Amino acid sequence: MAKHLYILCEGELDEMFYERVAERVTGQTFQSDQEFRLRLGSNWKSAIANAKLLISRFKHWAAKQDIAVIIAVDNDRAPGHPGGRVYLKPLLKADQRKEPRYAKLAEMLKTSLGEDRAAWPVDVALAVPVEMIESWVLTLLHPDRDELPAFSEAESQSARSYYDGKPPPQLKDLCKQEAKAGDQSLDELFWKAAESDLAPAMQVAPSLKMFVEELKAWT
Repeated sequence: MAKHLYILCEGELDEMFYERVAERVTGQTFQSDQEFRLRLGSNWKSAIANAKLLISRFKHWAAKQDIAVIIAVDNDRAPGHPGGRVYLKPLLKADQRKEPRYAKLAEMLKTSLGEDRAAWPVDVALAVPVEMIESWVLTLLHPDRDELPAFSEAESQSARSYYDGKPPPQLKDLCKQEAKAGDQSLDELFWKAAESDLAPAMQVAPSLKMFVEELKAWT
């Protein structure tokens, strides 16, 4: 019987990517549940609230269940990520004030499910890209590329402020360019990334390596 998989993320594109990576890493097949998917535009406050709500469903079980959970949240440059990176110049003050998201999620899991991960009633993996999922997609496709930008889109106010009004293409922009150059949809691009060799990208992106290592613990 396929293990039941809950993926808490922002939409169908992200869900497809995370599920395929989980299948490849664990060698398992899953029955997906879409009830708890975060919708496009959800923020950190709603993400942590929904994560707590989802985990509260499982914390009272004593025996191991055929259930797995992926909690996926873009870190959006919040400092303090254990898989963090050094930026070419200091981040904007608004980013420097952000709460470290991986640590907050990990703390929530331990508070809800206990200190001993092996005793948790469900398998859990945290997918927290240092910037956003597009940074993992681009790294998987080209692990040897130059350092990626830090923002979502060049037209965003944060990117314009950081680059003094002249930002180069940012993460979503680069994904669109990559898809167009390959005559692909974004769905096809994300699928191609999920099918790529994980090892080289994990060496470049510690946050991706953290996610893969947590998936490996499911087996």
